Amino acid sequence: MGDLKDFTIPSEYQDQLELVTITDKRSDQDILQDLTQYGPVTSEKNIWAFWHSGVMSMPGWCQRNITDWVRICSPSWTVRILDNNPDSPNYALKYVSADLLPEAFVLKQMDGPYVGPHSADFLRGACLYQHGGVFIDVGCILLRHMDRIGWDKLEDPNSPYQVAVPLMYGQTVANSWVAARKGDPFIKRCKNRHDLFTHLWKGHKNHEGLIENPLLAFGAGQDFDESRASNFHWDFAVPARTVMEYITQVLAWQRLTMLEDAGDGFSCADYWQRNVYCFDVLKEAWAAEDEVGFGGQKLFDVLTMRREGGDKTSEQYKKAERAIYRMLSQASFQKITHGKGLTKSLAVGALFDKPENVDADRASGTFAELLRYGSVHFRQKRGNIVQMEAKKPPQTLKKGVLEP
Repeated sequence: MGDLKDFTIPSEYQDQLELVTITDKRSDQDILQDLTQYGPVTSEKNIWAFWHSGVMSMPGWCQRNITDWVRICSPSWTVRILDNNPDSPNYALKYVSADLLPEAFVLKQMDGPYVGPHSADFLRGACLYQHGGVFIDVGCILLRHMDRIGWDKLEDPNSPYQVAVPLMYGQTVANSWVAARKGDPFIKRCKNRHDLFTHLWKGHKNHEGLIENPLLAFGAGQDFDESRASNFHWDFAVPARTVMEYITQVLAWQRLTMLEDAGDGFSCADYWQRNVYCFDVLKEAWAAEDEVGFGGQKLFDVLTMRREGGDKTSEQYKKAERAIYRMLSQASFQKITHGKGLTKSLAVGALFDKPENVDADRASGTFAELLRYGSVHFRQKRGNIVQMEAKKPPQTLKKGVLEP
């Protein structure tokens, strides 16, 4: 990593960014070693994530994401990377009750290509309901302190907000980042075993066939039209049905927003509109794609372009520089997707995973190095992130959470 003088904020961005001093001076390895230890939960300021075999076995680029979370958010936030190894200090069931999780996870019966992402989905709700905090995918490069991505709204006693989510359109959220106060009633109904999401998994070991549940009848006919109309342009290689089954947790969320009375006097529809803080995911989490287009190779080329010694007059160089500073100055985090088998082209995460790209996310002299450095050492001057309205669904229901 270059030293401070190598990364002076350009004059055109000095009204948007400022240098900050990071107090945590530990090496990546020291931080990672600390994250292997169990730590009791003492507050709601928890950053939760999951990697099936533990933090030490995840790809290096994901490890660097996490060590930077620590540098940006410590000491007020505690990062925990849960795993599915019963002998590990960070075994998921040492932090959350098995009663909040589906049997397929607890009994290690899950199979198929998406065991990892769906395990994280199960833990997302359980961790937030039992302890509170933020659950974030390990592929996210954090660009802003968690206190400034909605949490300030959640802990404000004068604010109605209890949950924060990135929103794509309508009632379609992106669950790579979800924040909630401890014991939130909406999170409970959406994500816990005796409520909607994990109920849908009863009798299942993978995602196949989940869309056939009558509770998700509204989602069976969904396609990519609304997504594309909202400027999300992934080149899916699978039918819409497969994608909907992959994002069943998002469909569970959609169903809850439709329930005017969940059968217990609680209006999920009202709570969604009044108590959930939504922010624009395209602006705040996929800013790079909004700038350079969808398709992993496009962003990979930007990140790996030579910053030092490059032709600063070329359009490619200017485009890369704009994309990097767009992320650093105007985004909350950059979600690096894997898209395993879902898209025709390889996503950035899949490209980073290749052995020949082991250090591509931080290579000296590249724009990726600038992004890594700036994410930790630059602070955005903007006060608020881009909020979106939690709109009432076009169709609402007066049914219980588990009532077809």
